Amino acid sequence: MAVAKDEKTREFESLIAQAEAAVDALRDTYRQQLASDVAELCDIWERFEAGEPVEKTLEALHAVAHNVKGQGGSFGYGLVTEIGASFCDYLRSGERRSPEELNIVHMHIRMLKSVSDNDISGDGGETGRRIVEKLHLLTGHEDD
Repeated sequence: MAVAKDEKTREFESLIAQAEAAVDALRDTYRQQLASDVAELCDIWERFEAGEPVEKTLEALHAVAHNVKGQGGSFGYGLVTEIGASFCDYLRSGERRSPEELNIVHMHIRMLKSVSDNDISGDGGETGRRIVEKLHLLTGHEDD
């Protein structure tokens, strides 16, 4: 017995709605994960300021930044992915020991914290564009 086209359409729309609801639920979980990742970045930085070796600090920061970079876009946080990618690229592209370089490292953490604290999703609009432009200028990746 053939299923009516309208019934197939309703079934398809129902499946789409279920999938969208699942993504929305995961998005809420992701917001919590992002806040946790940012808190971890801040803790790592505080340990550095308290005297932890720079090599250990940068390695730990890269591990968290890599996770942030990989997850943001999947949940509608493209700006988070952009900042995370900039952070990872910057950490991988040099030893990052001078005060100026370490300030740029810290700036990535502060920007991720601001995005998380203000729940800035998507590309962040004009604010997001300014953040990305500033990071590209600071890191030397002006037009990736």
